[in-house]
Amino acid sequence: MPPQQPVSVSSRRSLDVISMWAFIITLVAAVFAFIPSSSVPIATLKAFLLSGGAIVTLALYILARLGRGNMIFPPLALVGALWLPTIAYALSTAFSGVSFENSFWGTAFEADTLGFMGAAACLGTLAALVVRRPEHYHSFLRAGAYALGAVVALQALVLVVGQFFPGTVSPAFSPTGSFSDLASLLGLGVVAILITLRFLDLAPRTGRALALIGAVALFLLAVANSSLVWTLVALSSLGLFVEAVMRRGAKTVDADLDEAVVVDEAPLEAEEGNRSLVMPLVVLAVSLFFLIGGALGGALASSLHVNVLNVRPSWQSTLSVAQKTYSAFGSGPSTFGAEWVKYRDASLNSTVFWNADFSSGIGFIPTSFVTTGIVGALAWLVLLALLIGLGLRTLILRTPEDAFIQYVSIVSFVGAVYLFAIAVFDLPSALVLVLAFVFAGIFASTTRHAAGGRQWGVIFSRSPRLGFVIVFSLTILLLASVVAAYSLVEHYVSRSQLASAVAALSAGDLDKADEAARSSISFAPSAAAYQVQASIANERLNRIAASSTLSRNEAQQAYQTALSAGVNAALTATNLDPSHYQNWLALGNLYAQAVPLRVSGAYESAKTAYEKARAQSPTNPQIPYILAQLEIANRNVAAAKENLKAAIALKQDYATAIFLLSQLEVQEGNIKDALASALAAAYFTPNDPNVLFQVGILYAAQNDFANAAAALGAAVTANPQFANARYFLSAVYAKQGDLGSALAQMQAIAAMSDENAKAVAAQLSALQAGKNPFPANLLTVSSTPVK
Repeated sequence: MPPQQPVSVSSRRSLDVISMWAFIITLVAAVFAFIPSSSVPIATLKAFLLSGGAIVTLALYILARLGRGNMIFPPLALVGALWLPTIAYALSTAFSGVSFENSFWGTAFEADTLGFMGAAACLGTLAALVVRRPEHYHSFLRAGAYALGAVVALQALVLVVGQFFPGTVSPAFSPTGSFSDLASLLGLGVVAILITLRFLDLAPRTGRALALIGAVALFLLAVANSSLVWTLVALSSLGLFVEAVMRRGAKTVDADLDEAVVVDEAPLEAEEGNRSLVMPLVVLAVSLFFLIGGALGGALASSLHVNVLNVRPSWQSTLSVAQKTYSAFGSGPSTFGAEWVKYRDASLNSTVFWNADFSSGIGFIPTSFVTTGIVGALAWLVLLALLIGLGLRTLILRTPEDAFIQYVSIVSFVGAVYLFAIAVFDLPSALVLVLAFVFAGIFASTTRHAAGGRQWGVIFSRSPRLGFVIVFSLTILLLASVVAAYSLVEHYVSRSQLASAVAALSAGDLDKADEAARSSISFAPSAAAYQVQASIANERLNRIAASSTLSRNEAQQAYQTALSAGVNAALTATNLDPSHYQNWLALGNLYAQAVPLRVSGAYESAKTAYEKARAQSPTNPQIPYILAQLEIANRNVAAAKENLKAAIALKQDYATAIFLLSQLEVQEGNIKDALASALAAAYFTPNDPNVLFQVGILYAAQNDFANAAAALGAAVTANPQFANARYFLSAVYAKQGDLGSALAQMQAIAAMSDENAKAVAAQLSALQAGKNPFPANLLTVSSTPVK
């Protein structure tokens, strides 16, 4: 690290310095902030801290400028480009038709929103304006080095403790948010360390400390095993190695052109101090090792009990959605999930992720292409092109003369390119995205120190007209920051309460869930909160229907109240977000509850809601299956069968739909078709005891007792406590004349409980006496109830 720069007491107390430290503290706090509670999602917390920190830092900076009566700007080309994606998100919000509420903060402070992109651009701009002197660069990088060391040490500690006390902390836990984000930050740290060791003269102790941190970070990278990060680290280390060789070669003279002796033939590892070729070469070798042998990283992670699954749509799937939704302003911020379920390929139903509703594409920036359209694509392309073009021009043609400034320029440029590459090819968290903008801002700040570079400023008192405009604008911006802070806190509390409501609903505490959902709505109404209220009402209806303590009048009144409240909540959810199929399903589920009660209009309302859900997610096989259940409740078996066939056409291994279809065939006496459907279900779910039981009964109904015994035996093996399967298996054995095996099954049933023993006492006695106690029609379809 560079030597500490002296700072006067007065400057330490100035708002300039305070704003700079507020900026640094925001980033460091976002790295380490986590609350071990399901009511506060870690991603939401970090996005909230970053957005709040941006507002606080902006307010402090404005007060500092108003107090000093001037403003100082670096070259503004790149700084202005940082706002291009935000402008694209604003235009998409205005013209895509998505509600402002959903576009600004989303459901849980998602990155693909106007509000967050504004916060990221604001922090990037503040990095260029606030961090502008050598001592500022030093403070920023020093804080970054300490933060990296703390992350590495803490993650190593978590990994070790998790091996011995997994109940205390999971080895896969990371305070950064996820192992994917951890890998991104570690890769950035390794690259920054290589650049530091290459371009700075460090004290031996500092160099050893950085080398140790880098070594541990490489080990943790091997555990995280991200091929993208390994690729970026390999490219960075290769570039540094080539640069070092070329610079070393400049000290030599070609013997073929000049018979002079070669200068500086020191051993490879003995180059000037810490500027060795060994470090980038070692990192390059390690990166290539894990890139080529990717299974080795997976084996290492498994051996340390770090099993992390990172699932995203493919490039093909993302581009397919983009082609079908592309327009000038896109589908709207935070709407990729709705477009995904609408246009996803039906072939995905044959994979294990058939029911996964992805909210993002292969990478963040490709996702942004879908949600912000052509305008967003152009904004990102211009930003990246300007960053790379200006960076190469500065570092090649206009290199800063000061060695430390040159180092800061290199590390910030490489860091920005690295992080934006992560944003293109992966789905980084809010923290990683903000750091991409921050590093780009730091690089923009260093361009004022480039050869031929300059900064410009305005003293308000010397330029009254311009000064008035700037002061007025800053004052309005300061007031706007207060409003933004209020909105931010309001939405964060709302999202926290919503998370509490979901957790309480999962735990079955409906009163607590309803209270939390109401609290969430009181702070910031959202479709998600109303959907939770609808789910709470649905569960209340189920409990009322199953209750044996309520009188008829009490149950009827409670049912009507819960149904009315749930329908109102679901209707509000569909009004707030009509593009989300889950809102329509929630509405349909509530109406469907009243269909068996023959409530007028319930069937029609439920079917309309379900059909709207199917229009939003046409390749989802679950929706026609739900429609089939609705038709069964409405006693329309023919329509139910058509919907089940539609569900199976979308997902040929949809065992639940196949099994229900076989039950409907049984009801209509179509034993052959029913058996075919049941066998198909058993093929896809060979260990499902209910399906195997159905197969066994249908075989028995066709007098195929050998196959019936095999299927019922498999059901008993899958679930030894399946008393019905044992009972009918005993009947099949008795039909075959194998009374000994029949007796064994009946004895097993009797051994399960005293109640079972009483229920089968007569059959048990008859079998012990060598008689078949089962009626002749027991194994016919008409005597077999359909579940």
